[in-house]
Amino acid sequence: MFYPRQSRERRPQFVVTGYATSKGGRPRYRVRDVNHHSRTAGLTGYITTQPQYVTNTYYKQNPRRIRVINAQGVNAYRRIKLTGKMRHYKRGAVLKVKRLESYHLTTRLVLTNGQYVTANKTLVMKR
Repeated sequence: MFYPRQSRERRPQFVVTGYATSKGGRPRYRVRDVNHHSRTAGLTGYITTQPQYVTNTYYKQNPRRIRVINAQGVNAYRRIKLTGKMRHYKRGAVLKVKRLESYHLTTRLVLTNGQYVTANKTLVMKR
């Protein structure tokens, strides 16, 4: 399957489930497609490990400010597991971030008011 270059908001996402090498000896990621509303959701395959083609879906370093880029906006929550909805931020909102916290295989951003938002790069962008 071929995934064409997409805008940041429409970029395909994958979960790495293992590692392999190509016939030529190049390293590959074994991945599962987690693009929920696509016809390829759940399919597995291999992608390159070259950094110019792949990147992390979630921030690994703390951005000081973020801008909401998702058309539907993002919600802020009371708890790190993103439960206890506190408020909604519309697209274009600029938020100040206090720190980044790990949660299972992902990360969350803690705002200066103590609320949690996702650190998914397809939903928010470092400003």
